[in-house]
Amino acid sequence: MKGPSTPALFVAVVGTGLIGMLVYAGLFYSKARRTIPAPSEMDSSLFQSKEKAEQAANEWISLGGSYVVETLTTVRRTVPLTALEKKKLKTQNDQSMRRKIEAEYSVCLDKAETDLARELCSFGPREGMAVDEVKIPQKKTIQDRKVNKVEYQRRECTDDQELRSFECIELGVARDAVVSRSDDDEAIPVKTFQQFRY
Repeated sequence: MKGPSTPALFVAVVGTGLIGMLVYAGLFYSKARRTIPAPSEMDSSLFQSKEKAEQAANEWISLGGSYVVETLTTVRRTVPLTALEKKKLKTQNDQSMRRKIEAEYSVCLDKAETDLARELCSFGPREGMAVDEVKIPQKKTIQDRKVNKVEYQRRECTDDQELRSFECIELGVARDAVVSRSDDDEAIPVKTFQQFRY
């Protein structure tokens, strides 16, 4: 009976070697998986005392940086008119009254059928109208737009004594970001949770 040829023997040896390497790699990977903690386990740290846990939590907060919240508010207030503003309003008032008188005079001339009626158009109802138009306001209302800026930490922690842990969160906002807010805006979402247990 003929033995296996050299190429066939070579393929068998190489194939067996590859299978052996794959089995070894699989065993090594599964062992490594058992020794490396899961991400959730890495997020929780156990400290020997509350003071050390608090110190670690404060350091974690400081490394997170901060962001700024801008709030725009509008404030209305009443102030007296300046002499220049009063003069400008009086000029505008006089021009408006003149336009009305000219318009009424033109309408009166169009309706007049005699010379006497045309002459009477010059004595139109201006006196009563002039009394109303001359009133100039003494005060005005102005709006001040004010931008308030408040700096906040991106990370914050609370001491949960029942759980013996500092429960911490990191907000989903970029470091040094400027956020414009109003009362209707939704709260900034939480990006990360972290525990410092003692």
